[in-house]
Formats: sequence, C-alpha cells, structure tokens
Amino acid sequence: MDGKAANHEHRAMTRDEVRAFDKWAIEQLGLPGVVLMENAGRGCVEVIVHRLGEVADKTVATLCGTGNNGGDGYVIARHLANRGAAVRLAIAGDPA
Repeated sequence: MDGKAANHEHRAMTRDEVRAFDKWAIEQLGLPGVVLMENAGRGCVEVIVHRLGEVADKTVATLCGTGNNGGDGYVIARHLANRGAAVRLAIAGDPA
C-alpha cells in the first residue's frame, strides 16, 4: 500500500452514531477517550493532506468549540503545525 486512502465510498456517521461508537470503544475495548480523539484528529489531517496537498508553509485557520469536538480541533491544529503549517486558532463558545 502507498499510504493513501483507498478510493471507497463512505457515509458520514450521525452524531448519535459517533457517540454510541465512542461509548462502545471506551466501555468494551477499554480505549481512553483521549486516544479516540487523537486518532480522529490525526485521521482528519491525513484526509486534509490527501485532498489538498502538503500544508507546510501554509496558513490554516482552525475553529474549535469548547466540547469534545473542540478537542478534536486542537488535535488537528497540533498535527497541522507539526507538519509545518502556520495555525491560527479561534475558540467559539463559553469555556466555563
């Protein structure tokens, strides 16, 4: 394999499906939520690079909320920065 995503059709999961899957992975497999978040963020960056090309020396804006999806956004931002992107982070929502 060349490390690129296979050319398969995929269906986006609904919010409820993702929550149920996360709950199953945490409770049945014993995976910590932070591991799921890290894997999701890294996978998103792989898709971004596959579709848009390398991000080194490019500016990327990342909008993060205050919940778990915001956490995914922070992971994505970190991985983009590690690949050489200049990341601009915006936080939406009440952090309290």
